[in-house]
Amino acid sequence: MIVTRRKLLNTSVLGGAALASGLYMPSIVRAASPTLLRMNMVIGNQDPMFPMWQDFGKRIEEASQGTLKVEIYPTETLGKTVDMIEAISRGAPILQDSDPSHLYNYVPDFAVFMAPYMFKKPEDIGKAWNSDMVAGWEEQLHQKGLRVLTMTYFGARHLLSKRQVHKRADTAGMKIRNAPTKMWNEVGRVLGGEITNTAWSEVYTALSQGVAEGAESPLSILYSAKLFETLPYISLTGHLVATTSITMSQKVYDDLPEQGKKALDEVGRGYTAIRQPMIEKLETEYRGKLEEAGIVFNDVDKTDFIAAAADTPKQFPEWTPGMYENMLKIIS
Repeated sequence: MIVTRRKLLNTSVLGGAALASGLYMPSIVRAASPTLLRMNMVIGNQDPMFPMWQDFGKRIEEASQGTLKVEIYPTETLGKTVDMIEAISRGAPILQDSDPSHLYNYVPDFAVFMAPYMFKKPEDIGKAWNSDMVAGWEEQLHQKGLRVLTMTYFGARHLLSKRQVHKRADTAGMKIRNAPTKMWNEVGRVLGGEITNTAWSEVYTALSQGVAEGAESPLSILYSAKLFETLPYISLTGHLVATTSITMSQKVYDDLPEQGKKALDEVGRGYTAIRQPMIEKLETEYRGKLEEAGIVFNDVDKTDFIAAAADTPKQFPEWTPGMYENMLKIIS
């Protein structure tokens, strides 16, 4: 019997399912190949966060005792985030980088992780993720074919704009770029401008051409994506102490050997604390880089922004009653 290279690759990706089907002679397989997990990142390989995810993948491989191999792909090489999460829910062996609001279509309560002014400090992310309430959401998510591998601090998000913003009234009429999801549109509402839905890959062009007049992101991303070239001001709104997550297939997880499962669980949970000081260091470093590039920073009176954010639960009647208030108690 001749076994082609393609079949051997499929064996490693499918975690032995093909062997179980009887398509392969057991005597041909000398040892189990590691399961290949491809991590699809939104950020590019020049982004300062990219090496952190390379480190994350290496930690998983080392902890897995040879049962897992992780390959990392920048700038959504494998496909758009929403499409990849759907494919993952059906069993694709992919790890997807995304903020938790992308899990809204599966378990709506997860969107609270990106609710404006919900989290006040990076430590709140770990408190929330490790709570009993979120553990219940994760059980629901598993039933939908998805599993959260890690949740980490992404950075405080601030507003880059064509004019300085000192208070919420200053954004009136400003076209602010948002991702096309319900929670990101809510972020736009809280910021007070006119919502302009634009794909991340098109933001630089949108800002350059005036299609959008503002965009929000962590400082390191505003720099690495070169958005600072398009607009002169960063107003320190701090509207999100932002979370990023890695999501994988529950089916793929269930089919892994115990060493692989243990590696994903331990490295994933542990990376929340490991990643935080890395990001905090980046925030200081990239504020300096942006100032050197000529960006003008200004502080913001957050009073009216926070007041607007208090109405966020009203925009999500599908959330579990009392969930928003319970989350505030968990992180307090």
